[in-house]
Amino acid sequence: MSSLATKSGHTTRPERPISAARPTFREDQFLKWPHWTVWRAIGGCLVAFACVAFVYAGIGGVAVYQGLQQRAAVTRQEAEGHYQRGLQHVQNGAYELAIAEFEHALRLDPTHRQARDALRDAKTLVMAQPTPTSATLNEALANLLREAEALTQQQRWAEAAERVSQLRDLDPGFQPQRISELLFETNSQLGWQLLRQGQVADAKDAFERALRERPDDREISRQVDLATLYLSARAAWGNNWPQAIHYLEQLYTLVPDYLDVRMLLAQAYENYGDTLGTQSSWCAAETQYMQAAMLQPGEGIHGKYAKASWRCANPTPTPPPVAMLGSNTPQPGAPDKITSAPNPRSPAKTSASGTIFFSRFDGENSKWQIIAADLSDGSTHVVLTDGSQPAVSHDGRALAYHSERGDSIGIHVLDLPTAQDTRATWYGEDVTPDWAPDGARFVFPSQRSGDRKWVIYIGWADGRSEAIPLVEGRTPAWSPDGGQIVYQGTDPQGNNPGLYLIPSGGGPSSRLTDHESDRAPAWSPDGSRIAYMSSRSGRWQLYLVDIPGGASRQITSSGGNDGLPVWSPDGAYLAFVSDRDGRWGIYIMPVAGGEATWVSDWGANRQDWLIERIAWAP
Repeated sequence: MSSLATKSGHTTRPERPISAARPTFREDQFLKWPHWTVWRAIGGCLVAFACVAFVYAGIGGVAVYQGLQQRAAVTRQEAEGHYQRGLQHVQNGAYELAIAEFEHALRLDPTHRQARDALRDAKTLVMAQPTPTSATLNEALANLLREAEALTQQQRWAEAAERVSQLRDLDPGFQPQRISELLFETNSQLGWQLLRQGQVADAKDAFERALRERPDDREISRQVDLATLYLSARAAWGNNWPQAIHYLEQLYTLVPDYLDVRMLLAQAYENYGDTLGTQSSWCAAETQYMQAAMLQPGEGIHGKYAKASWRCANPTPTPPPVAMLGSNTPQPGAPDKITSAPNPRSPAKTSASGTIFFSRFDGENSKWQIIAADLSDGSTHVVLTDGSQPAVSHDGRALAYHSERGDSIGIHVLDLPTAQDTRATWYGEDVTPDWAPDGARFVFPSQRSGDRKWVIYIGWADGRSEAIPLVEGRTPAWSPDGGQIVYQGTDPQGNNPGLYLIPSGGGPSSRLTDHESDRAPAWSPDGSRIAYMSSRSGRWQLYLVDIPGGASRQITSSGGNDGLPVWSPDGAYLAFVSDRDGRWGIYIMPVAGGEATWVSDWGANRQDWLIERIAWAP
């Protein structure tokens, strides 16, 4: 609540104007209270004081008490402002306006003794005055309206809204249409101002006052609904996690960037997972941690998810079945020479060739690993640790990845033949790189900017130049001819979500698909088709769309979730991740049609699988 301007130093009652018409009053003209009434009043005051003292004594927490004290101080200051304006109206002979100001001051601060005395005197003066003419009253109202309009021009929304409200209270018939317009404008603008300051409850009150003037205004009504969801979640916070999550999920679905809803939802998932963990409900906790990590990935939540995932799969206290890497454990950024990665199933034989790269969480060492699966013999080995989201250059020599090292965040590039590792970007928010055909550049999305919006950048493999922003969006992929980039985004107004195409050198975007969940696009080697994932059918499945401008068609329909497609170098197969068999794995399938073949276990990647990626090298 904003404070109002006051005249400092004027806390005593003003000199009363001399008027011949003013009657005189003597104290003996009034009845004196009986002694028992006085004592009962004093006793009532003592009881009231004791109640107030009890309430304050019961308030827990220094922060809460200080917050109440600060709010009370602001309220007293605002009451003082109304009192001072009332004194000014008395000096100007506008006693009705003075009465309105004094009454408003007492509503804010009933203990304001000077306002109470001034109110009594103003009413006395009104009684002594002849009945004002309508012209006199209209002139006073017009002056107050001009004051309200001036405050509106100065964008002092709280003061302007109060003035206009006083006008309506004084005379509901005074310029009703103009007063209604001002009430809507000042209260709606006050609501936006308070919302930007994070004062959601006060913003909701202001929006509701505006809505009373225009009940059919859809945007203001929407803001009331959003604020109600936010406040409901806050009310359930710490007391009922499922209810808090329910409200936050609704709010996040409607407006993902509403205040701090993303952070609150991730925190609520994590806190609920912690609660379930204390109850040994590890499978339920695993789900909550997975949701939290999808919103806000990080080492802490990854560790909690890995622990819950293992305890869910292994309810008895036996050691986890993870192979000991011993002295052969690769160092961060260095390729592994001989270490094998555990694979609980034997992959089926396939005519596809090449190597599939993917990342997997090593629960024993609490580190991310990038794994290479050789399709010729089904073997797997660890390429590097502390990395995820691998992308292999078109010539198969360079591996770009997202670093999980706290002291070297950003995107790194590993030269596979020489094991030389280069830090290419410097922000932990830089994710899912995809190579340009020239092998010197890559494209990636990031939330590195202050507004936390997803923006697509073009970076350099040698890390010597600053990344260049291209367009707002996510999950980009560079075309084989180098001319275009496909990405998940919207039009410039933030509407019409789907996959979009943009020239790699910048320019206007064109819409390719029409569903908000379409993401993770991958170009075929000849550039004629794009595979992508979408939940438009209710589950995440794979789709193909012809370039340019063909119709999309669904190519998987498993009972689980299929996603993150990538093409084989010859364009005959697609590799993807899926939980169709009850556990996440890497699969390949012929593009022309046929059964999917299991290649490797995908381990504990589920917690943030939507921002993961896999790669297929020759």
